[in-house]
Amino acid sequence: MSMKDDDEGPWGHHDDNNSWTRKPKRGSDEGPDLEDLLKKSQDKFKQFFPKNGRSNGRALWYIAGGVFFLWLLTGIYTVQQDEQAAIMRFGKWVRTTGPGLSYHLPAPIESAIIRNVTSINILTNTNVSQPATSGLAGEGALMLTGDENIADVQFAVNWRIKDLEAFLFDVKSPESTIRAAADSVVRAVIAQTPIAQILSEGRSKINIQLREMLQKLVDEYKLGVEISQVELLKVAPPTTKVIDAYLDVQRAKADMERKRNEAEYYRNSIVPVARGQAKQIIQDAEAYKAKVMADIDGETSRFMLVFDQYSKAPAVTKTRLYLDAMQSILETTQKLVVNGEQSQGILPYLPLPELKNKPEKPKETNQ
Repeated sequence: MSMKDDDEGPWGHHDDNNSWTRKPKRGSDEGPDLEDLLKKSQDKFKQFFPKNGRSNGRALWYIAGGVFFLWLLTGIYTVQQDEQAAIMRFGKWVRTTGPGLSYHLPAPIESAIIRNVTSINILTNTNVSQPATSGLAGEGALMLTGDENIADVQFAVNWRIKDLEAFLFDVKSPESTIRAAADSVVRAVIAQTPIAQILSEGRSKINIQLREMLQKLVDEYKLGVEISQVELLKVAPPTTKVIDAYLDVQRAKADMERKRNEAEYYRNSIVPVARGQAKQIIQDAEAYKAKVMADIDGETSRFMLVFDQYSKAPAVTKTRLYLDAMQSILETTQKLVVNGEQSQGILPYLPLPELKNKPEKPKETNQ
């Protein structure tokens, strides 16, 4: 059986519906042939490349110019409000640009490294691993305190980029350097501070000291960063085995501090009263002393005046002294005056029981 190219299909029989052999019919409803479409596309593309050499060269220049223009457009870049861009020319820093739409020479001449310079970056030491041979485990880092205790310390460092050029090019790995510097500063401060002060009210002062020391250290390293805060997140005994004993020690210290405060309160309430009483006694003694000295001075002055008068008129002065003495004696006694002429026949009576029961008047003593 023979195969005919025009009348029979590839299987030896006539097939009018075979898409490999049938030819498109003019005026039919079927779509255009693929070969016709490719031919038309080639004809249109050849129009950009005329047969003469002069026109062909001009078209090549147009294409090259378009490609060069598109290459120049690749240098346009945008910097957001919280970012800065470091422009590199053949790998060397040339300038730093701020927020906005900017332009640099296209790659590979210049390139831009954009970094956020306002957001706060947080760095912690919670991933620090402990040696397996130490027998101590913790989420932070084991540090020796000032009173020779071991504490598991966790801290966080908040920092941001201050100088983009220094941050990118002065140090190879700035974040690792910040972590190492922070760990060194924290260990230095913890080694000089007792653990009780770290756990109590002294932590805020320690945080301020850590921030100042770390900022000074990163400035010496020229990292180009600003340390906004260093905070001790957790300070605890290294293992659960010693927590109970450690808490007992802390409770004992708290009780001791409470007893000391109570003693201080009692002393502050008693000592001022005792001092006030002592001062009052001293003042009373000083007043009594002043009174006695004044009385002595008065008696002395009175005696000297009497003595002067006695020197001038002894008889008159003696009589006057006698009368004064008798007046002071008879002033407080019961007196009965009897005329001498009428005393005959009167039996003198002395009331001894009344005189015996009469209370004695205290004697005045002159000092």
